[in-house]
Amino acid sequence: MADLPGKDSVNKARPLLIAILVGISLFFSAFFFLTREASSDKFDTGTHVIKAPGNSDLRDGGPVMPVNPVEQKPRVSRYDFRLSGSNTFYQIMSVLNVPGAESEEIRKKARPIYDLKQLRKDTVLRVFTLDDKLDKIEYTFSDFETLLIEREKDDSFKVSKSELAHEVRESLVSGTIENSLYEDGIKAGADPQAIMALSDIFAWDVDFASDIKKGDSFNILAEVLYVDGVPVRTGRVLGAEMVNEGKKYTAFYFRGADGDGYYDADGKSLRRTLLKSPLRFRRITSYFSKGRFHPILKKYRPHHGIDYGAPVGTPIESAGSGRVAYAGWKGGYGNFVEIRHNNNYSTAYGHLSRINKGIKTGAKVDQGAVIGYVGSTGISTGPHLHYEVKLSGKLINPLSIKAVSDASVTKKDRLKFASFREGMEKKLSGKQTVTAASGAAPAAQVKQVSTKN
Repeated sequence: MADLPGKDSVNKARPLLIAILVGISLFFSAFFFLTREASSDKFDTGTHVIKAPGNSDLRDGGPVMPVNPVEQKPRVSRYDFRLSGSNTFYQIMSVLNVPGAESEEIRKKARPIYDLKQLRKDTVLRVFTLDDKLDKIEYTFSDFETLLIEREKDDSFKVSKSELAHEVRESLVSGTIENSLYEDGIKAGADPQAIMALSDIFAWDVDFASDIKKGDSFNILAEVLYVDGVPVRTGRVLGAEMVNEGKKYTAFYFRGADGDGYYDADGKSLRRTLLKSPLRFRRITSYFSKGRFHPILKKYRPHHGIDYGAPVGTPIESAGSGRVAYAGWKGGYGNFVEIRHNNNYSTAYGHLSRINKGIKTGAKVDQGAVIGYVGSTGISTGPHLHYEVKLSGKLINPLSIKAVSDASVTKKDRLKFASFREGMEKKLSGKQTVTAASGAAPAAQVKQVSTKN
């Protein structure tokens, strides 16, 4: 018979037993913290709910009493969903196990304030749960507006909107160009959006790729949204002036009985048949010529267009509205697009790195729509856009176009426009103080509108 282990043997084995027990304890602790139930709610309050006794008590129909009764506290969790652009409200609700009927009820009640089918990319949908049950939703859908959805005691939902204090002010920025419109506009205090808007407004009169010169000047009067006293976004440009090579261009945003748009001092619309340039803020590398030396073919040949040097990927805009006559590969032009406009004009764009999606033969395009991107396909020495214009089938110099205005202020609006123009000219010149727009909210006020069905 084997001898029983002595006291010394037991003492020697004790550290090993303790180590094994500690290891088992750590394993189960790690398993608990790695489970979904323990890790999914990083905003969990940490409170616990007392559970009822075992199933035998429930089967017997006896009273169910908590073990060691303590105060029960609800477990609150918060989830912040940053939206990718493809996420939907119903998708997020399903992740949180919210019934489809309840999700639809919430969306219908919220629709008068904001349609949750229109969730925007890079915004955050914040959801709170109470004991794993949907309790509240918050969604900030504008610079100052937040949609609030809260569950009531009767399980219905209250929908409301909170607004931060906000106001729209008119802001005047003036500057002189030393290097470029964009660079000097930023230095003068203009928002990039306002500078781009200025180039849009005068796009029919000024070629910002070639016409801008040192010493040119600009004035921009624009609406600026302030939230809690801080400027957050530049809105519509109300008026603008551009002095280019000594010639003054003026634009006023005017709402008439038959529509709105930008007009010059004479009340003529600034819209033209064709833009002065299909690219913004770039340089001309080769002009229209009857005999230009070709750097690759090494011979003189006509150059019936304009070459604009620009980095690969620079967006190219349609110079006018019309239909695509051709889109695809065309020999030395590389990727090529031709557009016929609603008159005798047609425009062509060559050497594109790629043609934009949806630009194909027969497709309708609007003036200013991106049709492709600068590249160096076909016979080309480097990235640039080759741009051609035809009038009645004959190639002409794009820089010679002097298209007529689309329309003018109607007769019934002329007196109204004259008075409006006078006030705007004073603001643009700085002779009239630019003040906050009417309807501004007090600095500390937060407006809330509620609906409950």
